[in-house]
Amino acid sequence: AVVSTQSGHYGRGLSWNLNGIRTLENFKELLLGFDVDVACFQETKVSRNQLGSSFCKVDGYVSFYAFPKVRVGQSGVCSYFKKSAIPKSTDYNLDDQIDLEGRVLITYHHLGTRTLTIINVYIPCGYENDEDPIRFNTKISFLKDLKRRVASELDKNNSVILLGDMNVKTSVLDSADALEKEKKHQSLVEWSQTKDKVIFREILDLGLVDAFRHLHPNQRNVYTCWNSGTRARVNNFGTRIDYILTSKDLRNLIVSFSTLTDCQGSDHCPIVLTLEPLSITPSPIIPNDCTLYFPEISGRQSSVLKHLHKVHSTVGGVETSSTKTPTSRPLLCLATKTLSKKRRLASTGSELKKLRQTTLLSRSVVPLTKATSTQSSIEVDQPPTEAESSVAGATSISSTVLQKPCSSETTSKNTKLGGARIDSKSVTSCPPCQGAGDPRPSLSSILVGLPKPPLCSEHGLKSHLKTVSKVGINHGRRFYCCPLPIGPSGEKSSRCNFFMWFDEYNRRRKK
Repeated sequence: AVVSTQSGHYGRGLSWNLNGIRTLENFKELLLGFDVDVACFQETKVSRNQLGSSFCKVDGYVSFYAFPKVRVGQSGVCSYFKKSAIPKSTDYNLDDQIDLEGRVLITYHHLGTRTLTIINVYIPCGYENDEDPIRFNTKISFLKDLKRRVASELDKNNSVILLGDMNVKTSVLDSADALEKEKKHQSLVEWSQTKDKVIFREILDLGLVDAFRHLHPNQRNVYTCWNSGTRARVNNFGTRIDYILTSKDLRNLIVSFSTLTDCQGSDHCPIVLTLEPLSITPSPIIPNDCTLYFPEISGRQSSVLKHLHKVHSTVGGVETSSTKTPTSRPLLCLATKTLSKKRRLASTGSELKKLRQTTLLSRSVVPLTKATSTQSSIEVDQPPTEAESSVAGATSISSTVLQKPCSSETTSKNTKLGGARIDSKSVTSCPPCQGAGDPRPSLSSILVGLPKPPLCSEHGLKSHLKTVSKVGINHGRRFYCCPLPIGPSGEKSSRCNFFMWFDEYNRRRKK
């Protein structure tokens, strides 16, 4: 959420699910371009060790992050405040239980003699009819905790702004799919009575106002999220699941609400609320969980140079000192040097055998391009072991693409080290076998391309091949569908109902 100030007063607010904050290379410019005082973002998908100074040090702003401790890379929220709206304190949990997924960030601000509570949330995604109910149950538990926290803040007579990605569609008007069902006269009773929708309406009934619906109670086709897999944004076939909710004492201060659908960079778009000026007093002390205080950002983190020691020496009667640093050497060189030293110390045959196997393992890290070069060779100063012979044989087979040695005799010649040298040219130069009875599969028989796709029934266009990602009995199964983006039915630019399983199409072709 973003809020801008006028002469030190709090006035504007924005909320945006970023779907990964690090994907926005111009984050600073974007934030400054919004010209807001408070910006709340969801689904940051970043851990603390991935957060650079470019995100923490934005001119005129202080920021706070809720990092996920589990499911890292799938959640996380953060809030940015101009210095005219610095919070007096923060909280990262809805109740006594710790939020391990980094989905909550609560800040408290001085609002005259009262307190303004801003709750930035990213509610878990889950659906009641999913075959795996775990995430939906997590979502329900989160909504219940949120309901209790909102009730607690209102009981304290605090002004409340609850905003973020709620992952809930409260009305038919907020879902393009629901409007399609309504158009086809399908029942929406079951759709509107799922547990998450019921609890979310109960949160609203505590005394919160949906800022957008307050100004536009009957407006259709205004969405904040679109399925990127079906390119639903092209035809504006989406959902409105991002909200800015205010307590009733702020309802009469709502001036405007904007949905910035042209702002790209995520499968969600920003939403902006403008309020009449509020008497927000910035805190004189920035809470110590601000990112500016992170040691790695403030420059207070210990440098690796502190752990190095100086070496004193005398050159020409003059004492000098230098910093001793570890020498970086290739892995193979280190292994060879160590082996040479150990070889001199080894005295028994069994020890020599173990050392030769170590040599073979160290040589296996050499890139394949070197091993297959016609100029390279491997020096061996000891008689070969059985392990060396078997590995060398495996190398000769893998060096030729889809080719086997002509006979067991050739294999024997190629894998026999002879005690002196193996030239890779001799290993890989085995000519392909000749004759009609060759049992090897040809390259063309293995690299078979996909069949020509069927045409969709309504548009006559080549269909697209997709894979089912949803967990269930069809997970991983491939199918053909219309190549156009999903959209309202009846529109020529919308995807038609063509559907065909890939394996079914192959069976028809073979017949």
